[in-house]
Amino acid sequence: MIRVAVTLALLFASAMAWAQAPAGPPLVRTKLDPAEGVVIGQPVRLGVEVLFPGDMPYPPLASMPEARGAQIMRFETQAITIRDRIDGQDYVGKSFEFILFPRRGGEIAIPAPHVTLLDRSGNPAGTAEGQPTRIGVTVPAGIDPSGPVLVADAVSVTQSWSPDPGAQPVKAGAAITRTIRRQADGVPALGMAELQFAAPEGVRVYVDPPAVDDRTNRGNVEGHRTDTVTYVFEKAGHYTLPALVQPWWSLADRQARQEDLPGVTVTVTAAAEPASSPHRTWRSGWLITGLAVLALAGIAVLAAGQLAAFCRKVRAEVRASEAFARRQLQAAARSGSAEATYRALSCWRERLVPGEAARLHGDTALAPLLAGLEQRLFGDGGDWGREQGAALARAVGRWRSRRPASPARADPLPALNPVGGEPPL
Repeated sequence: MIRVAVTLALLFASAMAWAQAPAGPPLVRTKLDPAEGVVIGQPVRLGVEVLFPGDMPYPPLASMPEARGAQIMRFETQAITIRDRIDGQDYVGKSFEFILFPRRGGEIAIPAPHVTLLDRSGNPAGTAEGQPTRIGVTVPAGIDPSGPVLVADAVSVTQSWSPDPGAQPVKAGAAITRTIRRQADGVPALGMAELQFAAPEGVRVYVDPPAVDDRTNRGNVEGHRTDTVTYVFEKAGHYTLPALVQPWWSLADRQARQEDLPGVTVTVTAAAEPASSPHRTWRSGWLITGLAVLALAGIAVLAAGQLAAFCRKVRAEVRASEAFARRQLQAAARSGSAEATYRALSCWRERLVPGEAARLHGDTALAPLLAGLEQRLFGDGGDWGREQGAALARAVGRWRSRRPASPARADPLPALNPVGGEPPL
C-alpha cells in the first residue's frame, strides 16, 4: 500500500513538473510598418511579438538596443495579448510596439530585440533574442538631412519671446527667454529632433529640458513639445539671435515644407555706473550727507538689478546640469507616479555623457527597477508605487557615471555657442 502511494505521489509530481515546464523556447518576430519607402525622420512602427508554444508562464519584457543612425523609443501603449497557430502548434504571447525615427539616409541596421523571460512568479528566468533587420531610408529633394526633420500629415511650430526684445534696449547682464512650441500628428514629443541653439560671442545660451505632452486618440498620437532657451547678454552691443527652421515632409501630399522662426536683433546697453562725487565743494554739511545717501541708494538699486541678473544666470546653469536632472528624477520617483518618473528619466538620460545611457539597463541595482517601471507603463500594469519609486531614487543617487578623465573641471552645461556638427546618429 505504501509503495502504491509513493508511486502515485511521484507520478503526480512528474505531471505537475511537466505542466509547469514550457513546451519549447519562445518565438520572437519583428515587424516594420512601413517596411519600405521610408524617408528621413518618418516614424516607423517597430512591432516585437513574443510567442510561447502552448502556454505563456508570465508576460515577458521586451527592449530594443540602440541603432546607429536612428532613434528608437517605446510607444506608450500596453503590450497586447496575441495568439497564432504555426505548423499545427498553438502559440500565445505578447506584442510590443516601439517607434523608430531614422536620422540619416541610406540603409540602417536595426539590432535584434532583447526579451527577458519571467517565471510564473514574475522573476527573471532567462532571455531570448529576435532577429536583426534592416531598413532603407531616402532623403527627399528639398530636405536638409542635417536639420531636425519631421515627417507627418500636419505640423505646427510657433515661438514667443519674454521680454519682447524689440520693445526697448536691455541692460548688460539681462536675460531673454525664447519659447518654441511644436506639434505634429503621429509623432510623439520625444521623437522630435533637438533644435540647435546658437548665439554670437558675448551671449551665453542655456537650454531647459523639453516639456512634453503627448495626446493619444484611438491609437494615433499627437505630440506636443515645448523647448525653452535663455539668452544672457554679458556686455553692451548689438546682437542678432539667429533664426531657426523646422523642415518637415508632408505625408499627405509628399511635399517638402518648412516652418520659419525669425531671429531678432537685441540692443544691449552698458549697466549705469554709480554717480561720481561732484567736483564742486559744498560748504553745507547737510547737502554732502544728502548726496551721499542718494548715491548709496542708487548703488543699491544697481546692485539689486545686477544681483537679479546673476541669480537668473546661475539658475539657468543649474537647470541645465545633469545633477539637476538627477534630482528631478529622484523627486518624481518618490512621488510614486510612473508617468512623471519616466518623463524625468528620459530627461536625465539626455544629460548623461555619450554611451552612459546604455549602461543603465546593465546596472544590477537599476535594471530590475527600470524593468518594473516599463512593465507598469507599457506592459500588463505591474506593481509601481511609492515603495518602488523610493528604491529607484536611492539607486539613481548611488549610480556613478564613468566620465572620461580630464585635466580641467568639466562644464556640466551643453556647448554655449554651438556652430554646427554632424547630424545625430
